[in-house]
Amino acid sequence: MRPMHLRPPSIDPGVTSFIWALLLGLFIWGGLLAIGVSQGTALVLALLSFGAIFLFVRLRGGDDPVR
Repeated sequence: MRPMHLRPPSIDPGVTSFIWALLLGLFIWGGLLAIGVSQGTALVLALLSFGAIFLFVRLRGGDDPVR
């Protein structure tokens, strides 16, 4: 009997992009608050970063093999 081949489930690239953008956006927001930037400015910059990171990872973040 052959051993079972286990692999992680397939995750949609949009979900992966959202998770990356959310975590890095929160990191940026927290970092801006830590250095003394006002909450409103930190929130706006974090939301802009979230959008940019989401688009970047969604468009360029694939691990497609080179043909």
